[in-house]
Amino acid sequence: MKPTNFRKYPAIFTFILLFYLIAIFLFLQGCNGFFQKGDGKKQTPLPMLKSIAVLPMDRASAEPNLERRACLLSGLFPEAYGIEPKAGNEVTSLLFQNFQDDQRFVLVSEGRCIGLLNSQLAADIKASKLRLIQAFGEELKVDAVLYSQLLRFEERIGTKYSAKKPASVAFTLQLIRVSDGATLWRHTFDQTQQGLMENLLKAGLYKKTGLRWLTANQLADHGLNYAADELKNLLP
Repeated sequence: MKPTNFRKYPAIFTFILLFYLIAIFLFLQGCNGFFQKGDGKKQTPLPMLKSIAVLPMDRASAEPNLERRACLLSGLFPEAYGIEPKAGNEVTSLLFQNFQDDQRFVLVSEGRCIGLLNSQLAADIKASKLRLIQAFGEELKVDAVLYSQLLRFEERIGTKYSAKKPASVAFTLQLIRVSDGATLWRHTFDQTQQGLMENLLKAGLYKKTGLRWLTANQLADHGLNYAADELKNLLP
């Protein structure tokens, strides 16, 4: 039997190529848990924590906020320049949604966070960020504080089916013990969405979101969901 001439029958070639791509995609979906681990580091269980305060998402401001209308603990970070307050509020809302039904977590509103920050700075204007976080935890009578920082939030340019520029989001989460300031757990999310053909190892993302270009908000939601699940699974 003569081999098929794919140039003569382009439809057959396209079908075969599509078949193999779908097979690879389904295989990677089954291996989703493996590819999601990222750095490959083994996570150790966390100590017993009865209560954890969840602060609003911190973001580095373009200019010093003297009136402190937002609960910002960070200084100026070049990589976070230009993050708007709206983005911080939206990501905070997504963050809180992951913990609102878990009694171990205490959600700290923006207003309460501002009050705590102002009172602590009045007592010690030179207090470090870590000391402020510990002071928040002491005031709230919790065992640990979940502190997060939004480092990048770049919106998609285009539609969900065709994007000139993909969404790009980066943030960090830190679980800080109040008693000694130790970082018990840290999670970093830094992702710019790529097409399935460009990065098949991100199949786990497409499994949950579908084959489409996400908004920055949707990309952040995906990252926060994964981080929250990881944290909860490590708690006893």
